[in-house]
Amino acid sequence: MFLLADDPACHRTIAGLTVLDRLVITAHRAGAEGITLVCAGQRPKLTRAEALSISVNWAEELPALEEDTLVASGQLVVQLPDFKKVLTEGGRLFSETREPLPCGIVVEWNGALEDSLPDHPRVFTDGVACMVKDGLSTAQTEDALWDTMSSPTDGLVDTHFNRPLGRPLSRLLIHTRITANQISIFGILLGVFAAYCFTFGLPQWMILGAVLLQLSAVAGCIGGDLARMDFKETAAGKWIGFGGNQMVRLCLFAGLGVGAYKLNGNSGPALWLGLSAAAGTVVLFVVLLRAHLRLQPFINKTANHDFSVLLLALAIVQRVDWFLYLAAIGVHFFWLMALWVQRRNYAEATE
Repeated sequence: MFLLADDPACHRTIAGLTVLDRLVITAHRAGAEGITLVCAGQRPKLTRAEALSISVNWAEELPALEEDTLVASGQLVVQLPDFKKVLTEGGRLFSETREPLPCGIVVEWNGALEDSLPDHPRVFTDGVACMVKDGLSTAQTEDALWDTMSSPTDGLVDTHFNRPLGRPLSRLLIHTRITANQISIFGILLGVFAAYCFTFGLPQWMILGAVLLQLSAVAGCIGGDLARMDFKETAAGKWIGFGGNQMVRLCLFAGLGVGAYKLNGNSGPALWLGLSAAAGTVVLFVVLLRAHLRLQPFINKTANHDFSVLLLALAIVQRVDWFLYLAAIGVHFFWLMALWVQRRNYAEATE
């Protein structure tokens, strides 16, 4: 494929990366082979693409095309699923508003990209897809990209509170050397400290713990934002998030059990409820660990932070023991369901 990179707008920066750098990474991840950048002037830097060891070729002009070839403007910002559709379906890319975009399969070069792209078939985008021309279009495109930085595990609280609350910090940190994994680890440690706050068994400490737990979830959202926006998603980062969430919940249930027991005058079933919920968390983690990829849809539906708001409300009214009852029952329900889903998937795969 060929990317036309002569226009100075290719050098414009969106969330720390140039437009062309983003397009090269997107094309590579979409499965494009033999990426050639056509640039007669000074070659733009591809900082992130080079860090990812993405190999590109350079040419001062577009060579004669010997076969149907994907050609796109280096000013284009398009997301991975839509770029894949152009590669697989052919034709030309169109925005959701049916505006033609400078990207598509060229059969014959007619001297200019606009004159060479076919009108059919039309491939309509579902995500962000637009041309960057000036400062205004750059800012609008960046805003649109940030709005898509959600996660499959987001629940209602993440979608409408945690992620919007952390988004301004995400937009600031993207321009620093702080990494997504560092933010995620900080969030995990904050969640563990929140669990420790509950062990004091004092109302004010429990409220503080619930607030810190909420901030821990916000930090997790920020880490995810940075990883997706900067193309720094890694297997290690996913395991940090997955394992860290389970560790925070394990500590939280144990801390709640101790704290609720103290709050109730060192009496009641709180210790046993906390122990049951903590044990169930360990079992759930083992079940998910055994078949993490096959259970990914199940994990996406159950790994959100919606419970944190309920815990905060119950901490304010000093009824965290109610949350313990729900946790002690719910966590065992989840690991049993995960085990059932795992066995059902295995049975379907062996049929």
